[in-house]
This record gives sequence, C-alpha cells and structure tokens, in this order.
Amino acid sequence: MDIEKLVDILKNGGIAVIPTDTVYGIVCDALDEEAVDKIYQLKKRSYSKPMIVLMSDMDMVKKYTKSLSKLEKKLFDTFAPGPLTVLVKKADSIPGVVNSNLPDLGVRIPDDKDLQLLISKLGHPIVATSANVSSSETITRINMLEDSIKDNVDYIYNGGSIYRGASTIVREKDNMVEILRNGDLTENIIEEFKVI
Repeated sequence: MDIEKLVDILKNGGIAVIPTDTVYGIVCDALDEEAVDKIYQLKKRSYSKPMIVLMSDMDMVKKYTKSLSKLEKKLFDTFAPGPLTVLVKKADSIPGVVNSNLPDLGVRIPDDKDLQLLISKLGHPIVATSANVSSSETITRINMLEDSIKDNVDYIYNGGSIYRGASTIVREKDNMVEILRNGDLTENIIEEFKVI
C-alpha cells in the first residue's frame, strides 16, 4: 500500500478501498463532509446509520472525543489497538454526517501498522466502513467489489483475501459495559468487565 499517495488522496477529498483490520473498507478523511457524504451515496447507506472512525492512537482519541470516562479509558487501555469499537462522546470537530448527528461516535484503534501510519500521517481520523453496497455481501477479496464502487473511488489496494472478524461494539451504560454487537473480543470483555 502506497501510504504517501493514499494520504495525498485523502487530504484532497478522495476516497479509497483498502484492507482494514477486519475486512476491505472504503475510507476517507473523517473531517471531510463531502467525502463522507460520497461514501454514504456509493454504499446506498441510510444516513441514519452512523459510521465508525479509526484513530491512530490514544492521543488522537483524546483530541477528537470529549472527556473519556474511567471505564471508557480502561476499555481502550485493555483492548486497543484491536477489534474493539467504543461509543464515546465526539468532539465538535467531527462532522455530524459521520455519526448521523448523534452525540456518540464509534471509535476504534486498529491493530494494523499500515492503518495506524496512514491515519497518523493524515493527522485526522478516517471513516472506515465495509466496502460493499449496503445489505450486500461483505468484501473479503477485491474481485468481489461491485462496479458501482470500483469505478467511483480514487484508490484501490489489493491485499489478497482477508477476513479477520468483526469488531465488538460497546458503550458505557450505568457504569457497566453494554455490548451492542458481538465480535472477536466479546468473550474477553465479558471476562474482564461487568457486562449488561
């Protein structure tokens, strides 16, 4: 993956299909409203379905979210980087289109050095959502990409066949962890935390 080229594309409002730490994702600069909007349109995704954002490290998480609770911080400290998405209060600098104008934002620090480097060099979080049209099959190989997406993105990287499992999505509720989507870390979270 040409990180420098990809950073330049994203900085200029482009979108790309690349391997993520789970499956192939369609990505853009999370602070670029037009690019985020284009992803919604390409995926035919409902604007009522918020996107997840990937951040490079805890410094970026602190910059683009409002104050983390002790439990949220402990979740990140325990499982990040890794397949854990935590719903936290977003900073005002993240456009509302990213998360359907909700107060909470799904944040993950991916366990992938290329992704971390890309996000770090971009200097902003990235939106990352599976590179399929909504309700279609998840993309685990580039040759599964639908033409409507393949023909309308600015960069595609073929990283071979990948599938690393979905991230577990959680949020804090009543000082406990609520699991919103089961994934690779669900059992570990149940063992480590009080779960409702």
